[in-house]
Amino acid sequence: MTKLRELRRTDSPALYPLLKDGFPEEERILGTRPEGVDRLIRRLYRTDVRVLLGLLRGFHRSPFHLYVMDDGGRIVGTTLLSFAARAGYLSIVVVAPEYRRRGLARQLIEAARQAAARRGKPYVVLQVLAANAPARALYETAGYRELDHQRFVVHDRPASIATGSAGASVRPFARPDTDAVAKLANRTNAELVREVLPVRARDFASRGFADRLMEAETAAWVVDRGRGPEAYVAASASPLTEAGHLSRLIVGASVEPELAAGLVRTAGAWIAARGSPRIVTSVAEADGAARAALAEVGFRDDIEHLTLYRPST
Repeated sequence: MTKLRELRRTDSPALYPLLKDGFPEEERILGTRPEGVDRLIRRLYRTDVRVLLGLLRGFHRSPFHLYVMDDGGRIVGTTLLSFAARAGYLSIVVVAPEYRRRGLARQLIEAARQAAARRGKPYVVLQVLAANAPARALYETAGYRELDHQRFVVHDRPASIATGSAGASVRPFARPDTDAVAKLANRTNAELVREVLPVRARDFASRGFADRLMEAETAAWVVDRGRGPEAYVAASASPLTEAGHLSRLIVGASVEPELAAGLVRTAGAWIAARGSPRIVTSVAEADGAARAALAEVGFRDDIEHLTLYRPST
């Protein structure tokens, strides 16, 4: 009988094939490394991390839940639930092909909704490929509606990116910038996105715990011409994936296209120096300033996806 439970250390070998088969389009550009997934799960199940996560769960403060569907010891489905300021966030929902149309995906998303409600989060959010009609139909019947429309964009030749002439206008991000960058991010978001997924200053603070788990290197920069941050981007490289990553590019209305492109070049060159064969980021279809800056540096459009949401209760 298939049952829902949290991930165990011994589930690691089954997780990577499930993710690879369930997300072929994303895997094409991300290039998740199986050894990286295994090392990540090993670190999650170290004694010190397990004790910390156990304490946090006891106080309903766990940073995530990784649920699996277990059919007699075989892992046939999974979803990852993390927590934003006002929402539970489902990063993945996948069921093995031969187990689909049995209601397992609905059980996974319902477990996540209940966990978000227990945590006091008023919304649940997830992402789905725009072209995935069966998944979109499932989420619609479960009460999800469109929140945002985005696209993954990819740079295929990071080594060709030069830092350009942004000069002193681009500098490293510093902790005192967090409040200003959060306000900038919220100003550039649509009203409904600000309601469901408000950006907090703490979202830009140190990611030390997550970076250690993922063995990631990260860096961030802002455009600052003496008036404080006017644009922001972060970069990361991890052995978990072949691709390097840019965070959401935040561009204020005062920033000229050439300067925004210079910020992207700075981050892209940093990733290139770490040997990543490509760079991936996500940009809202409506964010013309960010899309233009990424295109100027050589990013191309790839997978179209939607962010969906529903109340948690």
